[in-house]
Amino acid sequence: MKKTQIEAHKSSLGMEANIAALIIFAAMVVVSWIPYLKWVAWAVPLVFFFLEKDSKFVRFHAVTALAIGAVSAGISLIFQIITWTLIPRAVFSLVGMASSLGMLAFLGAISTIIGLAITVLTVYMMIMANGYNQVELPLIGPLAQKYSDFPEGANNAGAAATDSTDTGNNQNS
Repeated sequence: MKKTQIEAHKSSLGMEANIAALIIFAAMVVVSWIPYLKWVAWAVPLVFFFLEKDSKFVRFHAVTALAIGAVSAGISLIFQIITWTLIPRAVFSLVGMASSLGMLAFLGAISTIIGLAITVLTVYMMIMANGYNQVELPLIGPLAQKYSDFPEGANNAGAAATDSTDTGNNQNS
């Protein structure tokens, strides 16, 4: 994972850029654990992405949070579809009930573990954002980097100060 230290700066939202990024991830965590609202938790960073006019750092974290939220919603949808297919079998057949209820419990446990892993990732990103660190997650990082860039001629507050690559063998804090 590539980690870049960004200089402290204000966002166009009237707050420090790290606080704006922190709010993006905190709102994602809270909304993603509320039943039925979790399906649209990805919309929270989208609001910040469109409102932010100056800080590439805030936009980067908004795109990262959007991607994490979209992946989470996709995984939840897959588990929900599987659950919806198992419930009719459990209701209309005594033989199917035992196996379906066992499968539903297993799916619920796996879904919770995945949800907790995504929450841990989001909290990690909150901690990094609070310290003005821009962490490029695999697959998501290049996408966030691409879409956080401003059109040519726009203000690019939050230019990178230093780059470091975390290979897993050393600690960059």
